[in-house]
Amino acid sequence: MVLATPSPVTHRTAEENLGLGYLAAFLREAGHTVVVVDGWLEGLDVPQLAQRILDARPGMVGFACYRSNMERAMETMRLLGEAGADVFTVAGGYGPTFHTNDFLEAGFNAVVRGEGEVPLLRLAEHLRDGTPPLDQIPGLSHWSAEGVVRHSPAPAPKLALDELPHPSRDTLHLTLARRSMVHVQTARGCQASCTFCSIVAFERVGGGATWRQRSIPDVVDELEALWRRGATHFKVIDDSLLEPPRDLAWSTELADEIARRGIRPRLRGSIRADRVTDEVVAELARAGFFSFSCGIENFAQSALRRMAKRADVQQNRRALDIFRAHGIYVQAGHILFDDRTTLEELEENYRGMREYSWTISKGIFTEMYAAAGTNFTRRLGKNGTLQVTQDMLGNTRYELLDERVRPLYQGLKQWHRAHSLIYDKAIDPLSAPKALDAHELAVMHRLAQELRRVDLDFFRSLLDLAAGQCSTAALDGAVQELVRAELARTADWYERLHDQVISAYDDLGLMYDADANPFVC
Repeated sequence: MVLATPSPVTHRTAEENLGLGYLAAFLREAGHTVVVVDGWLEGLDVPQLAQRILDARPGMVGFACYRSNMERAMETMRLLGEAGADVFTVAGGYGPTFHTNDFLEAGFNAVVRGEGEVPLLRLAEHLRDGTPPLDQIPGLSHWSAEGVVRHSPAPAPKLALDELPHPSRDTLHLTLARRSMVHVQTARGCQASCTFCSIVAFERVGGGATWRQRSIPDVVDELEALWRRGATHFKVIDDSLLEPPRDLAWSTELADEIARRGIRPRLRGSIRADRVTDEVVAELARAGFFSFSCGIENFAQSALRRMAKRADVQQNRRALDIFRAHGIYVQAGHILFDDRTTLEELEENYRGMREYSWTISKGIFTEMYAAAGTNFTRRLGKNGTLQVTQDMLGNTRYELLDERVRPLYQGLKQWHRAHSLIYDKAIDPLSAPKALDAHELAVMHRLAQELRRVDLDFFRSLLDLAAGQCSTAALDGAVQELVRAELARTADWYERLHDQVISAYDDLGLMYDADANPFVC
C-alpha cells in the first residue's frame, strides 16, 4: 500500500508528515508492505505524485488530507483513474474527520474518522482477506456496494502511545537536506477547551481522554536514535507539551534523561501560558528547548473569556517575561479579531503587542477562523451570524458586530495582504522552524522585528483615526486613504527589507517554496 500526502496550499515551507510515519511503522509491524510518498517534502506536483503511486502498483492508497490539500488529492485520484489503476482510496486526518461526506463525494472510497492506526490496519486486512466487513471497521465511513454512505458506529480506538512503534523515517534525509526540524511527538491531544480550536473535538471522536502521553524513556530512546542518524534539531509537535500531570518534576526528569544519554538536542515545542513557571522553563531549557509557540491570543481579558482560554492576561504577561529572561524565542499566537471585537480591545492589544514586540508574529492582522467542529462555529450558527459562504480551507465567514471596528479590520487586512509574502518569508525559519544556530536565529529574528515595528506604527495610526472620527462612514473613508498613503510611503522600505531577507536565505542555505498565503483573501 501507499501512504501519501499531496503538498498543501500553504504559506509555510515543507515539513515532514509524522502521521504517515506512525501509520507506516504500525502497518509494517503487522507485516504489510508500505511505500511512503510525501509530496510536500519531495516537491512533487500532482502528476508526479500520481506517477509515483502508479509505479508502486498498490492495492490501497491512504491520503493524509486536510482542506488545504483536498483538491490536489482529488486530482491525484482522477489521474490514477485515467491510468486505469484499480486501487482503493482512503482519506484520514482532521479534514476528513470533520468533512467526511465532502471527501466521500469527492471520490474517496472511504474516510477514517479520528486516529488512523487501527482503522487502516483493519482496512488493509479487509482488502487482503475480505474480513472484517467494512461496516465493522471502527472509525470508518465508506461507500457501500449499493452506492450508499455508511458510517461505522464504533469510534476509532486510541492506543497507548508507548505501545506504538516509533514512526518510520523514510523521509528523514529530505528533512535534513532542507534544514527543517525533525518531528517528534511526546503526547497527543490537549486538555484545554478553547472555543476556536478543533483539537479537543478531534480527540472526542475516539472517546476517552483528550490528552495522553508517552513515557520519558520512550521519548528519549527515539531522540537518541535520531541523533545517531544526524538529527540535531527537533520540533515537538504536541498540541500542548505540559498538560497535567506533567509539571516541574517531569521537566527535570526529561532534562536528566537527555543529559544521561549524552545527547544535546535543540528542541522547539508548544506550551500553554498557564503552565509556565520560572523553574519549569529553566529545566526545559536544560533539556534543550530554545523556542516555544505559546497561544497568548489576546491582551484583552474580555476577549480571552470569549475564547475560553485557561490563561488570563496576567499569566500571559508573566509567561512572556519568563521566556525572555531565559533567552527563549517565542512565537506568540495571536487572534486580534472575532465577531465581537471592540475598539477598547484593539487598544489593549496594541499596548500589549508594543510591550512584547520581541515575540515572533506573522504580521499584525489575525482573525478567528470559524472551523468545523469548534465551539466558536457552533455559537455563530446558533446566533444566526454565520454567512453561507466558505473560504477554500472550509472556514465559514462571519460579520463583525461593531460597525466602527469593521473599517479597522479591513484596513489591517489590506495592509497584511500587501505584505504577506515578506511576512511569511521572514518568519518561516523561525516559525516552521529551521535547524538554525544561535547566530542564524538572531539574523532572522532581527528582520522579523523590523517588520513588527512598522506594523505597530501603522496599527497606532489606525487607532488614532478611530478616536478622531465621529461617524462610521467618515472613519471608513479615512482608513482607506491612510492605507493607500502608507502603502505608497513605505513601498521602498519593504522592498529593501525583502532584499535583505532574500540575502539572508542565500547566506543560510535556506529555500522558500511555499504558496501565497491562502488565509488572507
